[in-house]
Amino acid sequence: MLCTPVWAQPVSAPPAATSVLQTEEPLSLRQAVERALETHVQTRLNKEKIRESEARASQAWAEINPTVTFNANQYNRTINLASQGLSGSTLPIPAFVGPFYTFDARVQVLYTFLDAAKRWRIQAAEVGKLVSEQELELARQQVDLLAATAYVNLLSARNAQQAGLADLSLTNKNLELARHQKQQGVAAGIDVTRADSQRVEQELRQAALDDRVRRANLELARLMGMPLATQYLPDQTGLPPLEQGLTPESATTEGLAHRVELKVARLREQQLDREISAANAEDSPRVGLVADYGFAGNTPALNVYGTHNVGLTLQVPIFDGGVSDSKMDVLKSQLEQTRIQRQDQEVQVEQDVRSSFLKLNLARQQIVTARASLALAQKEMTMSTDRFAAGLGTSLELVDAQAKLARARDAEVQALVAYQLAQVELAASMGKPELIIGGNKS
Repeated sequence: MLCTPVWAQPVSAPPAATSVLQTEEPLSLRQAVERALETHVQTRLNKEKIRESEARASQAWAEINPTVTFNANQYNRTINLASQGLSGSTLPIPAFVGPFYTFDARVQVLYTFLDAAKRWRIQAAEVGKLVSEQELELARQQVDLLAATAYVNLLSARNAQQAGLADLSLTNKNLELARHQKQQGVAAGIDVTRADSQRVEQELRQAALDDRVRRANLELARLMGMPLATQYLPDQTGLPPLEQGLTPESATTEGLAHRVELKVARLREQQLDREISAANAEDSPRVGLVADYGFAGNTPALNVYGTHNVGLTLQVPIFDGGVSDSKMDVLKSQLEQTRIQRQDQEVQVEQDVRSSFLKLNLARQQIVTARASLALAQKEMTMSTDRFAAGLGTSLELVDAQAKLARARDAEVQALVAYQLAQVELAASMGKPELIIGGNKS
């Protein structure tokens, strides 16, 4: 007895899901971006990084403030004077003294008013705050671009879905025409079978297009932090043509001035430069003030007198084993690495801009060609349908014309998507994603 291979066994259709009426929520690009900015993990993390940098700056400032401490102690003490060389046969001093009580309670103030290294570290921390703020702006721009890309992908998926439905409707019409022609004795059974096969193939393709829409919805909903079951209806308004009035050179100038990555790199250079100055100042003299006042006696109630100390302290580092020099070498290397990366980013800006213009030019050409091809395919489809209805053409001719029409529709959708994505890339390369978002205000 022969067994049918698993891959050849018939597959039953999945059970029908419970019908749930899902409404489509209208959504503009600006709304999508604003929702993503509110919930995206990257912007939330960068907001916390700003708080961290502000705390570091406060910590650096706090290191130059005076410190005030209170100390109190009560001891029961014994002392071996002999161990200090204060006993012997010639001195009327006992070798062992005690036990006796001592009490001391006082407030001490320490203030280092001259410390160059701490002053440089404060400046470095202040620049660090600016770095965190720019990194937040960079994260916001990245979220803008992610949301815009996801939005365009959803719009593309829906347009492809509509084009597929048009193809499916045409396929059903052709099937009905083939059945009618067979009943009239003009067409053969193979024509009906061929049209029916075309319908099955188109239904399979339509299922894939519907799945693409659902996946694009999932991606956009996840990015916006919204319920994943929500179906969105994107605005069909096209993105503004950013390239009008721009050249690659002028767009590159805009990118060099507005790309946040470059601003972050320049600020990091300033921060590292101040950290190098702080390391260089580690061997500078430090001058401080020390003062205390308190009460001393045997106990809090016995022989208690107020006492104080006031003085200046001077600390001159002479040799730290080479620690400060090694720290400076590390920071200088980090500074050079940052400069190299910033120079490479400047070249990358121009490459991004020119690449965006190339994609825009190609997409415009593809749109013109795709629309011309679509017009011809529609004309050929009409002629093939008329010939088949008149009994002058074959179903092969009809199927071929329909396939060409489907390819032409798909080519137009893909060309429009490529053009819009190139617009998004151009805005990103110029460091101005708001140009895209501003064109779709809710």
